Amino acid sequence: MHSRITRPVLALTVLACAFTTAACGGDSDDNASGSSSGPVTLEIWTDKEGVKRAAAAFNAAHRDVRVKYVNVPGSELINKLTNAHKAGDASKAPCLVLNDNRNGSMLLAQGIIRDLTQDVKPVEDKYADGAFVNLSIGGKIYAIPAMRQPMFTVIHQPTFDKYDLKTPTSWQALVTVGEKLKKHGVSVFNLAGEDPSTFMNMAWQGGARWYEVKGNAWKVNFTDGASRNAADIMQQLLDKKLVSKISYADYAAMMQEYEKGKIALRQVSTWQLASFEQNMSKSLGQWAPAGNLTVPGQSTPTSAADTSGYLVPSLCKHSKEAVEAATWLTTSADPIKAMANTIDGNGWFPAVKDPKPYLDTLVPKKLMGKHADETVPTIMENTDFADGWVYGPNSTAMYEELADQWGKAMNGDITVTSILDHMQEWTVNDLKQRGISVTK
Repeated sequence: MHSRITRPVLALTVLACAFTTAACGGDSDDNASGSSSGPVTLEIWTDKEGVKRAAAAFNAAHRDVRVKYVNVPGSELINKLTNAHKAGDASKAPCLVLNDNRNGSMLLAQGIIRDLTQDVKPVEDKYADGAFVNLSIGGKIYAIPAMRQPMFTVIHQPTFDKYDLKTPTSWQALVTVGEKLKKHGVSVFNLAGEDPSTFMNMAWQGGARWYEVKGNAWKVNFTDGASRNAADIMQQLLDKKLVSKISYADYAAMMQEYEKGKIALRQVSTWQLASFEQNMSKSLGQWAPAGNLTVPGQSTPTSAADTSGYLVPSLCKHSKEAVEAATWLTTSADPIKAMANTIDGNGWFPAVKDPKPYLDTLVPKKLMGKHADETVPTIMENTDFADGWVYGPNSTAMYEELADQWGKAMNGDITVTSILDHMQEWTVNDLKQRGISVTK
């Protein structure tokens, strides 16, 4: 049960945060420089290995400010940051946190991270259109963009050649191809019972907006047409038994099925390609890139625009330096290359205005073989992002509930459509229990 937030402290909710700078620690002129006799050291909390090399590049280019990579597992990051904030001890808090946009509005609402709207104005033109949109809420920017996720597919070319199949370009075509592959004992796709992201991203891609800010309240809508279209496609794949259901916890087993051509297609972004290559041996060179799958009503595909960026915790005593460091790390060639590298980086698609100089680094040549030269053009054809999606102030809890419901649907205990009705009621009630205003 969530403790109820009373109206006198509603400033701690995301609505107050979205429209009131003071609620979010947004005064950019507080203790920006701090006072120290030596170089300022900024800790970066993340588990992204590429940041080690990016930090080294930063330190080689700067004397007055240093950055220090601190490995904090992604599963622990938000709790550790929250606990540091509650302790109120700046010495226990980082100055930069690299994270995706799923928790941004929640952290901003609680005053754990800073409102960076004014800080980033001088550098906004360095970043891709829409990058800041997905790292903001109510017009308040809470992170400096580092990575975007163009979605596309990779197919096992020998399987498609063997059965004389065309690469599907839509989710409905995927169902049709899946029906043909099923006759040969091949799954067209894999859906993990613990991970509803494919379902959520398809709804997002189609125009669903599960959360929106309306005036001084949140509007929740899980039951729109785009969400129901996504549920229908997912249900077809499950009812017709066209997909494998291997958990990501059994990643090696899942890779073996891909390796043997038992799963024909995977939806990916650039950061997933390296591990795909690392877990292949016999099928290296047999994979080809293809476009993302369109949803009903689309003629060309869009990508659900999850974006990662650098957050600046409100306890940081050197916020000015933190913003400048994050800007350098996300717009300079050396750190971008470090993060894009698929061998000892993270395969990240950079959020800068012109990502093209870094894209060859994203291609795992052994995996793609003779199709390697097709990969960058395919990626660039899939950078039409479905901007405007907002994660609400209870997104972490929402996603946990969604995952629980998804698991039940995967087991056949409930329908995928019933998930939407359940999540509509559950999310509204959860927000109200937290004392957050909800409107229709």
